[in-house]
Amino acid sequence: MGSFLAERSGDLLYLEQREHDTDDYTDLVFLGADGGRERRVKLPAGLSGRQITPALVGDTLYFVRQNGEVTAVTTAGKRLWSKATQVEWLGPPVVSGRRNALYLATAAGRVIALDRRDGRVLWRTKARTDPGGVPAELSLSGDALTMVYGYDTLEASGMDVGRGG
Repeated sequence: MGSFLAERSGDLLYLEQREHDTDDYTDLVFLGADGGRERRVKLPAGLSGRQITPALVGDTLYFVRQNGEVTAVTTAGKRLWSKATQVEWLGPPVVSGRRNALYLATAAGRVIALDRRDGRVLWRTKARTDPGGVPAELSLSGDALTMVYGYDTLEASGMDVGRGG
């Protein structure tokens, strides 16, 4: 079973999962847009498919688990790092190349920033009491991080990432 991830340099990228007990991602498949060529890259073990769709940024895939663990893997299949953030139910990340940071948010609007090189926590906002709803949607423009989040009503919030949240 495969799920479409992205289009890149004329290739369609798919993540392939094992369909048994774990549903782990097993391979990254590069398929020529013309359907003629296929290249497979074996992924490290333990990348659960029971999570949000991984984000592809440059040559790095970011896998985010519901328990707050974030794992960075290259498109060549090399695990760069894996960190437990202590923040559960994170949504899809956005990336700042300028700050070399990865930003993630919870459905309740809590934000965490990780260093893209090693996954260490750069900063995190305080926990919120709102249980949230659907995963927050983040967007980054320069140093302005904007998120839309909420359960019963949607709220918008902005912050200057240059000031550490």
